[in-house]
Amino acid sequence: MSWAIRRLSLAVSRYCGAQRLFRLWSKGPTVLFYHGVEKKILDPAVQGLHIPLRLFERQIAFLRRHREIISMDYLYESILNRYELDPRQVILTFDDGYKNNLHIVGPLLEAWALPFVVFISTRHISESRRFPTYYIRTAILHTEKKSVYLRSMNKGFYLATREKRLAAARTIIQVAKRAPLELVEQIQADCMSQLTSEKWAELNARFSSDEPMSWEDATQITSMGATIGSHCHDHCILHVGQREEEVHRQLAKSKAAIEAHFLECKYLAYPNGTVADISSVAYSAAKSRQFRMAFSTILGEVTPDSDRFLAPRISADREYEEFCYLLNRTGRQNQVYQLVHSEFLQQNRACGRERAQTV
Repeated sequence: MSWAIRRLSLAVSRYCGAQRLFRLWSKGPTVLFYHGVEKKILDPAVQGLHIPLRLFERQIAFLRRHREIISMDYLYESILNRYELDPRQVILTFDDGYKNNLHIVGPLLEAWALPFVVFISTRHISESRRFPTYYIRTAILHTEKKSVYLRSMNKGFYLATREKRLAAARTIIQVAKRAPLELVEQIQADCMSQLTSEKWAELNARFSSDEPMSWEDATQITSMGATIGSHCHDHCILHVGQREEEVHRQLAKSKAAIEAHFLECKYLAYPNGTVADISSVAYSAAKSRQFRMAFSTILGEVTPDSDRFLAPRISADREYEEFCYLLNRTGRQNQVYQLVHSEFLQQNRACGRERAQTV
């Protein structure tokens, strides 16, 4: 089925009310996550984490018509006090802490008095440091070299065509996401060395969308209705390949930095956030650091049965009809969430026994 036909069929099913049948399976609120919002996307391959402003406005208009946007604190209090959870409710979250959250998202949501959460990586906020995936994508797509060799990966890549560059960037990012933090930093440095400092200055100005906020920016965005949460210190993916000490350092340092500026750091979003990205150490550490809730990217709604420290979230789709369709069928994901959660806990207990035996 072509995209045009699929969009048309989804639009027809939405207008005739057929999608409302999916709502019969809904049991609780949906936590949506975004990254950035930009007025103009210059290169989707580099700025893939940012959605166009016009699309974001349409999505928020849909939510204002058909849903109730609530604060994360209200969701938490509802769970804590065992209030009935309303499937019409939605919570808006934004990962990483991009400056366009302040300049574009904040004023828009403030004008409508809509609460939201921004999960920040505190090292990037403190040092105005962009994220490794940005440096990888930008370097591979914009180097003038026709091939590169990355010593950190002991691997070379041919870059003769745009397609080969895109494939190379995907491969490098996949490796980086599964690597310990030290190797991620080496891969980033290797990629950055493919361009001159002058070229980086030019590209960083062109792709200003990927610039992180400062602490001053983060303070300003709280006055627009935002709650600041943790996304680790280095945006470190807390998989089993990370050292246990590093996992604890990531959460402790991030939480302490946020509390130094805002007194409280109540919520965490695991970077990347799939089951493969959250080790048993990370899950236990999130509990011990006294976060109220910790969010994954496992699909599903927040129901009375959801784990507060492996809470589900759903990515806001970049195509409008897909976005509406996804919002109408979130309840269909709940059974999958329960299965994934059960398997995760079994693995968590097995890892705990293995650690106990090695002590």
